[in-house]
Formats: sequence, C-alpha cells, structure tokens
Amino acid sequence: MEARKVYVSGGSTYVISLPKKWVTKTNLKPGDSLVVTEHGSSLLIETSVIERESQTKEIKISQVTSSEALERIIIAFYLVGYDTIRIKLDRKDHLPYRKSIRNVLDYLIGIEIVEDTNDLMTLEIMVDYKRMMTMQVLQRMFSLDRSMLLDLGKAFKNMDIGLAKDVIVREREIDRLYFLVVRQLKSAVEYQQVAEKLGIENQRDCLGYRITVKALERIADHIENIAKSYIQLSDIQKDVQLDDFIKLNNSIIVIFEKSVDALFTRNHVLAEKIFQELKEINEFHSAISNELLQSKDKNIQSAILKKTMLDSFGRIGSYSGDIAEIAINMSAGSLTFDR
Repeated sequence: MEARKVYVSGGSTYVISLPKKWVTKTNLKPGDSLVVTEHGSSLLIETSVIERESQTKEIKISQVTSSEALERIIIAFYLVGYDTIRIKLDRKDHLPYRKSIRNVLDYLIGIEIVEDTNDLMTLEIMVDYKRMMTMQVLQRMFSLDRSMLLDLGKAFKNMDIGLAKDVIVREREIDRLYFLVVRQLKSAVEYQQVAEKLGIENQRDCLGYRITVKALERIADHIENIAKSYIQLSDIQKDVQLDDFIKLNNSIIVIFEKSVDALFTRNHVLAEKIFQELKEINEFHSAISNELLQSKDKNIQSAILKKTMLDSFGRIGSYSGDIAEIAINMSAGSLTFDR
C-alpha cells in the first residue's frame, strides 16, 4: 500500500501520480487510456480490457508427460483466460496427443482449431462476454440439472432405461458450462469491466458464484451416478419398484428449486426456510436407508446399488443447502433489522 498526494491542476482537476512499478508492469505509455470505476469511497483504476493484446500460450508436447496431462493443461490455460493456445507436436508419436486435443474441445465452449499442420495445432478461444452472461449460464445449468432430476423420476416410475441413459448424456453439457463460468469468473475478478459485461455488479460476488457453479456441476455428477446405478439395478431386478426413491427425488427437486430461486432473488427469508425442509428430507432419507439395511433381500449387489443411489440423493440435498447458504451470504449487504 502506498500513500499518494492529491494535486490540483488548472484549478478544477484533481491529479495523483501512478506507482512506477505498476506502470512498468502494465506497459503503460504516455497517452494511453485508463478505465476508472467508482465503488463507494474507492476508485478502481484499470488498463482497458478492450485494448489489451491477445494472450498466447505455447505448449511443446515433448515437455508433457502424457496425452491425458495435455488435456488437463489445455483446460487450465482455458480457465485462466488465454485467447490462443499453440501446441507444438515435436514428438514422433504425436497421434495420441492430437486425439486428446480434439477430445478436450468437447468440454470447452468457444474454442476452435484454427491451424492444424504436421507439427503444430493452434486453438483459438472466442468467447463473447455480452452473449454469455454469468447469471444466464448459471440459469442454464440449473435448468439442465432440474430437467435431469425430473426425467430421473420419470425413468424410475415408468422403468424407462432409455430416458435414464439420456439423463447421463446431458451431464456433459453441464461440464462445458462449468468450465465457461470458471473462466468468466477468473476474468471478472481481475477486471471490473469484464465483471460488468458479465452482469456481475460487485466483484466480491464472484466467490459466491464460484461455489455455486461447483455445486451445480457436482449435482449433475450425482444425478449421472444415480442414473448409472439405476440402469445396473434394472439389469439385476427387472421389475424394480422405487416408490420411496421417487418421493425422495420429488422432495429434492423442490428444495433445489427453492435454493436457486433464493440465490437469484437474494431472498434470505426463503433461504432460511430451506434448512428446515432439508431436515425433513434428511429424516426421510434416513428412514429409507434404515429400511434398506433391515431388508430381507439377499441380493447384496442390488442393496449396494440402492445405497449408492441414496448417498447421491443425500449429496444433492447437501449441495442445495450450500446454495441456500450462499444466497444468505450474498444478501447480507441488504439485510435490515428493526431495533
């Protein structure tokens, strides 16, 4: 932290000097423009995001331990905000690496192969912040999770294996949206201008959104896990009855909807009610679990699959509670109490 004196220039203009270290670091030149944003009693000074040069990263596969490691590296560079990723194929056995590059594109939104030669592949990341605002993406993730839960219940009721398989396929889209939001939030934390374009009014909200997007992604993972376990269970028990599971699923859908609604509306009253309802759901969850343990069904594999499904339902409920807690935290600034 440095103290800077305020000077008056021309009788009406107030001037402060900029730290030399920061000017050098940002390559600021005389005549360049800065963006000044007012935050209460503070001012945020940034170099223009619009004018910044494209950020490029180069990878040599000879320095990467495996093709799987290359996938993780590309995702990492995508998340931290690079615009161009150049991958030098400087190994004779580069075909597995090419395959990994194409595989990872299935998980990332707005990234394309713009150059593909014998010894080089170039990826360009083209994400329009204005067209993919963070709240809209979170809303999309919620809608996908909700549709997966609804169809999971229908699959249980109608013993529809095809619908259960379709639920599993949809989890991939949640992953793609998750990576996009994480990339957005990393840029929003660094640049207030980006935060505003993404519809994030206050940069401090980024932490809450980061936890939320992870919760939405994990919920999709557990829905996928339930669907996979159900398909295996159906192979063991052709006419499996899951009435209690259907009831539990319906209750969790309601609590999930309320938690996300509380977050989007910053409704702390609704969020507080969720925790009481979660207690009731947890009691019902425990009752099903105890009944399963006391069951006379001698098929151990069937019991294990049902227990796996129950555990995932429990985790979805917990993540819904996490979202409700974030809603309370993010609405704290607007809370008022009568004396």
